[in-house]
Amino acid sequence: MVSTPRLSKSAMDNVTWKDRTGAHAVGAAVLVAVLATTAGPLAAQQVVQLPTDDRFLDADFEEIYRLGSVDGDGWDTFGHVGGVGFDGDGNLYILDRGAVRVYVVDQQGNLVRQFMGEGEGPGEFEEPSALGFGVMTDGRVTVFDPNRMGFALFDANGEFERTIPLPGPHTHFAIIRHLQAFPGRDRVLSTTEVGYLSTGEPSPDDDAPASFRYLLSYDLTGDQVGIDSVVTGWWPPVHLEGAFRPSLMGGVLPSGEIAYTDSSAYAIKFAMPGGPVTRILTRPFQPRPVTDRIRDAEIERRLEGLGDGGGDPFREAMIEWERNHIKELEFFHEIPVVLDLETSWEGAIWVRHRGDEGTEGGRIDLISADGRYLGTFAPGSTAMPSAFGPNGLAAFVETDDLDVSYVVVRRLPDGMR
Repeated sequence: MVSTPRLSKSAMDNVTWKDRTGAHAVGAAVLVAVLATTAGPLAAQQVVQLPTDDRFLDADFEEIYRLGSVDGDGWDTFGHVGGVGFDGDGNLYILDRGAVRVYVVDQQGNLVRQFMGEGEGPGEFEEPSALGFGVMTDGRVTVFDPNRMGFALFDANGEFERTIPLPGPHTHFAIIRHLQAFPGRDRVLSTTEVGYLSTGEPSPDDDAPASFRYLLSYDLTGDQVGIDSVVTGWWPPVHLEGAFRPSLMGGVLPSGEIAYTDSSAYAIKFAMPGGPVTRILTRPFQPRPVTDRIRDAEIERRLEGLGDGGGDPFREAMIEWERNHIKELEFFHEIPVVLDLETSWEGAIWVRHRGDEGTEGGRIDLISADGRYLGTFAPGSTAMPSAFGPNGLAAFVETDDLDVSYVVVRRLPDGMR
């Protein structure tokens, strides 16, 4: 079952809570530590200030192979690449949500096998747009099935094994899109906050307001999925769909530790699953305040992206509903600094972020598993890898001007893995 920590009123009284940049970022970490240690003394936290000035890194990575076709007659004419991952041998697994297929290629980019499909039978899926996808070290694959509310398991040969259901009404209608396997274990992490169409959660009592959100892990060894709260993050005072809401996202390190972020400040936190925050890495970049001009520009950007219904009455009605929803959009009061966070097989932490206040995103910091700043990739020099593999392998999903999807595998040099 999901463990849902509750703060007593006395614990709440001992926490100074602020809702602004670095102050609330550290406050959120303290709250996590309190949650994890209410039965004992508060664990010590190490707050580390990383360098202020960027040390730029060379992003000229060696390209190993490239997949993707515009001709429409090859197996690698992808509909929509919804996920990629590596096994321990360096084979790449590509989930094409458009074709509802998984393709497996070797280290030279040759197709080894393909499996899965669209339908209602065992190992088939009806909702390709909502499939969460994870690859384990031994080559087994798990895919979250939103219709069956469980995880489908495929063996290392692509054969369907079984579907493991989620337990209980509290997990009905979960939306799980991003998965990462724990090293050498039958367990996966949802690297972003899990959404629910209907949670069935009881109303919180007066002493325990709903002020927290969780990164969840899923144990796949039993007859039902075992769900655990891996880390507890701060809940921003804005609706889940609100603009500029700080994301909760994280990744697994080789030690099993979780590196994550949950606030609008640059604050990368470390905790063992279910334990207190032990370290917080910061850089002095300030979130950008959301002005009326920024609000208007964001609303206009979203409205322009709606398109038209093409004469379809149902589509036009949906667009009109979405248009009204956008006009009433709720905004967080500042634009978060950190935009994305990924962890590699060998423990490097990649953090995509905005720079000084007023600059856009695109810088990527590289941090070691033990918290050392390794350097920064300049804006435009590289994208974030979509998946990491052994021996420095990294997969990048790219899209050209014609919306054709490509998967490019590169090898990262020593010191960046």
